[in-house]
Amino acid sequence: MGLAIIGVALVWVMFSQTQDPVWMRLQDGAPLRVAMDPSFPPFENVDANGQLVGFDVDLARELGRRLGAEIQFLPIAFDGLADAVMAGRADVVISAFPLDERLTEDVSFSIPYFEGGLVMVSRPDADIRTPEQLATHPVAVEWGSQGDAWARQHSLPSIVRLETPDDALRAVITGDADAAIVDAVTAALFPEHGLSIHAPPLVSEPYVIVLPKRAPRLTAAINETLTNLIEDGVWAQIATRYFPNPPLSPTPLPEE
Repeated sequence: MGLAIIGVALVWVMFSQTQDPVWMRLQDGAPLRVAMDPSFPPFENVDANGQLVGFDVDLARELGRRLGAEIQFLPIAFDGLADAVMAGRADVVISAFPLDERLTEDVSFSIPYFEGGLVMVSRPDADIRTPEQLATHPVAVEWGSQGDAWARQHSLPSIVRLETPDDALRAVITGDADAAIVDAVTAALFPEHGLSIHAPPLVSEPYVIVLPKRAPRLTAAINETLTNLIEDGVWAQIATRYFPNPPLSPTPLPEE
């Protein structure tokens, strides 16, 4: 009797793990409902013609194409994005959503698809390759920013504090600093070329896709598709449409 009960339990676990209502709907031809807050260009915003445009929009459409699913966009304020997935009003969130460990009991996350964390930027001729080398160079930061905090925490001796992160990057161009510490999005959006964005990030802040907690087949399919997009170069092609400087490739999450 005991073995029979254990067998039934194992079958139920295996059965429940293969069930995925969202995936089953997609196989029946339903659209993938993508929630996003269209107020964060260049990831997502509404253009002059009232159309959604941006990096996340193009990424979602490419995911849908490869998954064989139509995409239905649902504009939702950022604070309500995860709630929309939890309540079943949306299937996924693709909206420059930073990984939030506090939500792991309520939703699942994809592998990272964009690195938005803190990065070190330098001129190629400055011969700076590692964070340790910042100790012997003037480093530009935005007043009161995370980069400023990082520089103080690591006791950098020559910190050039400026009004904006763009000012910090411009100081590197002009030679007033040899390196800057800014967020990866600002670095990728900086309009001038000739700067090196160094990997890995000083502080990682991966952007991820939010999925229902119990959606194993959908999660696996999206992770596989994201991996292929990055490896086959399409991710980079999409990024060049919106970022003057190539952004860092997504940082893999540490294995548990």
